[in-house]
Amino acid sequence: MAKIDRDSPVPIYHQLKTLIREQIESGLWRPGDRIPTEDELCRLYGISRSPVRQALKELVYEGVLVRRPGAGTFVNECSPRPGSPDTSIHLMCSDTRWSELLEHVRRAWNAACDHPPVSFQVEVVNHTRFYDLLSAAVGSGTAPDAAMVDCVWVAGLARAGFLYPLEDLNSQWNHSAFGKDLYPAFVSANSYGGKLYGLPVKADISLLWYRKDWFAREGLTPPRDWDDLLDVARHFLQPQVQERYGYAYPLVFPGGTAGGEATVYMLMPFLWSAGGDVLEDGAVVLDSPATVRALRFLRDLVVTHRVAPPDVVRYREDTAFRLFASGKAAMALGGSYEADLIRHTSGWEDGAFEERVGYVLPPAAPGGQPAPTIGGTSYVILRQSSRPQQVMEVFRFATDPAQVGPWYREMLQILPNPSFNRLVSSNGAPLLAWVSEVVSLGRARPSIPDYVKVSRQLQAMFEKTFSDPMPVEALVRRTAEFIAVISEMPCRV
Repeated sequence: MAKIDRDSPVPIYHQLKTLIREQIESGLWRPGDRIPTEDELCRLYGISRSPVRQALKELVYEGVLVRRPGAGTFVNECSPRPGSPDTSIHLMCSDTRWSELLEHVRRAWNAACDHPPVSFQVEVVNHTRFYDLLSAAVGSGTAPDAAMVDCVWVAGLARAGFLYPLEDLNSQWNHSAFGKDLYPAFVSANSYGGKLYGLPVKADISLLWYRKDWFAREGLTPPRDWDDLLDVARHFLQPQVQERYGYAYPLVFPGGTAGGEATVYMLMPFLWSAGGDVLEDGAVVLDSPATVRALRFLRDLVVTHRVAPPDVVRYREDTAFRLFASGKAAMALGGSYEADLIRHTSGWEDGAFEERVGYVLPPAAPGGQPAPTIGGTSYVILRQSSRPQQVMEVFRFATDPAQVGPWYREMLQILPNPSFNRLVSSNGAPLLAWVSEVVSLGRARPSIPDYVKVSRQLQAMFEKTFSDPMPVEALVRRTAEFIAVISEMPCRV
């Protein structure tokens, strides 16, 4: 029997879900058969109950399994068979969890619309390599119909000619009205040459996760600025406190090229809150005292104060939240999009999650204002798609708060539409309510066609901050010069 790979970046519950599907498709478990109980699956695969429950929950929702109270869980005798007539939409993404929401979209679309039924063929790839893999697929003529991409990639993909402008796919679509129900930063991030190319799927914001239960026991309040962050981290650096909770370091975060875009997403708030930036008014403004100040503070966290490990330069995009969720860190720089991942990794249900996990805006420079990163994911439709108009209609349906709002709440995600806010409340979804309140404080990364190349320079700059003794001033100057060449913009000091 196949095994669970604990070293795989794919969540354990998703691996189990795939294995159960394979058992059914191979004929080992036939329609009407009872599958092993939760306890039996835990023993068979050597895993805890939480990922087993999640895998079974999703398979029941997708119609593969059916629960019979008092009898067990069975293979659905009425589940759809392969080869049923529908239109398959090939989608590339980097989030394994999105299959659940797309299954809901498929069911709702097929039930509500007088159109040919649809299904989704979801190809999940590594986030750090996503842009290159998608570009290679376009170059080889094997591009998917659509992709879920980081919104800062939209301009570059559009300039390369890979994407359809959305308004060209439906002349009757009121894209102006649609844009008015988006936060302005998302309109800008998904546009190129005055046209909208990306259909925003979700919005997120960078933050600081902290162990609320540990902070309460220690009589601490969450940090608001850099001084607070250092004070709290030093408290958790005390041997007796470390022994009490069993973590390795007080603070973790992605800090280099291995973390890809997550490194930029988590660390740019330090530059912004100090008054720094990358681009402004058509010029590169990275080389500034504010940037130097921010990088010195970050370097001191690792090199001088040792409240964060030097290994941050090797962290992948998911390393920090996994360490936090497994009790190996008291705090983690992260993003609101990680909430459901933390919940699944830790095994904490909603009540336990709220009891143990706190979140605040990224600590600001003393005297400055918090400046979290806002970001999100967007649907884009590739020019190689054979059915772009239908894909457009399906994804418009898939971003309608009335259709997907409950599932977003379940996944602890929000849509980048102010109208979505009415679907969340501090009682039923405190994290989502908080994100909806603070998202207007966030700042977006530069929405320029060459952003991918600029981001790689910023990732290298942060990595060298922690791993290279080069003076920070020289590091910032060199990075600014590289970005000036890439963007063809002048450097301004």
